Amino acid sequence: MGNDAVNVLLIDDSPTVRRLGELILSQNGYQVYTAEDGEAGLELARQVSPAVILVDYIMPKMDGHVFCQKVQEDDKLRDIPIILISSKGESVGKTFEQKYGVLHYFSKPFEPEELIDKLNEVLGSDTTDDPAEEPLQPPGPDSTMDSAPLIEMVDRLFQQYLKKDIPLLIRGTMNDILCESGLVKTGSLVFSGNLTEVPLADVVNFIYNSRLSGRLTVFYPGMFGEVYIENGQLVFAICNNKWSKQPFLTDILRKQKVLEIEGSAISETIVEARERHIPIGRILVEKKLITETQLMEALQIHAQEAFSTILEAKEGNFYLERDPLPFHLRDITTRVPLINVLMEGLRHMDERRLAATEFQDESMVLVRLISNEDAFDTINLKRQELEIFALIDGKKSLAEIVAESHLDRLETKRICYALRRVGLLRIKGG
Repeated sequence: MGNDAVNVLLIDDSPTVRRLGELILSQNGYQVYTAEDGEAGLELARQVSPAVILVDYIMPKMDGHVFCQKVQEDDKLRDIPIILISSKGESVGKTFEQKYGVLHYFSKPFEPEELIDKLNEVLGSDTTDDPAEEPLQPPGPDSTMDSAPLIEMVDRLFQQYLKKDIPLLIRGTMNDILCESGLVKTGSLVFSGNLTEVPLADVVNFIYNSRLSGRLTVFYPGMFGEVYIENGQLVFAICNNKWSKQPFLTDILRKQKVLEIEGSAISETIVEARERHIPIGRILVEKKLITETQLMEALQIHAQEAFSTILEAKEGNFYLERDPLPFHLRDITTRVPLINVLMEGLRHMDERRLAATEFQDESMVLVRLISNEDAFDTINLKRQELEIFALIDGKKSLAEIVAESHLDRLETKRICYALRRVGLLRIKGG
């Protein structure tokens, strides 16, 4: 590929992003150096004189804004091209271009090929093996899951709990490549395996019964998941995949009816959280907009939904590493036994599979069978189930209910399936 001896410096405070970036770039012939923040990155840049620098926008100690300023002030570094990595799109890029001459931007999430294409574009090289094959274009502002600027900012800040964004697709990764590249640290590896040979449910059950701690990583075509575990209990989970979108923290809080601010108030909170490098949930608690308990409940909901999605992986690889609980997760006080999370996840899997068949026709109209609110005193429905039930009026089609619920399509159908199974709704005319 002609990239031998080309030094690339990647600066990101997420260990996962650094490992993935090093894997992708080294496999394409680049010599990769990584740093966890702007201060370390600046010192390393002076030592290795990289041909190009990839730097994240939001980091502790020294963020991308200050880093670019320092580079411009250094006579030895100012001519090195910088690729600013951000999920904020054009608004951030124009600011940096005007102040610091940064002309290259890259949006997360991304696929490995897109990163290589962007790097080769900046360096002026062409690594396309097949001249007839058109290279992938770098994603623009609309490449994120949601093009609304506010949602993008909320998502970006929520990633402080998730240790920043993770590339959505990991393709063709074999066990030996992952270990050799450092993506999985063999020194801390407890055990690993292939999901076609060992079902993930068995892995989770073993971790629970053995009261193990660490980070369970799951790779599956189109999906990357991490489960943080302490003494056989779930602390947190994150899942990125190409099929569905995980809810944002503010989405969950609004659905719980505990966060009532919106518009400019949320924008101001986002700006403050960004400037202080604090997760938006922490800011909301600090401002007494939500309680600590409400924040923990929202994070637990997110973790359960992410875990349920990870549990659907039937092939790929898993790795349990003896990693200490990351600093950014240590303020999460809730702990749920893995066996409970597993049972809930398996129930969701069964219901989603059946719901996909039973509610395939989205033109059907659903009818509620209980209209007396007092009847719910004897029924233990979760908040989302109550909200879906409230949308059912005997007039809306299933497609309209899905749209108004703002949930994943299959998750809405799963809830409808569960409501029908306990006798709370029927299909009109059925």
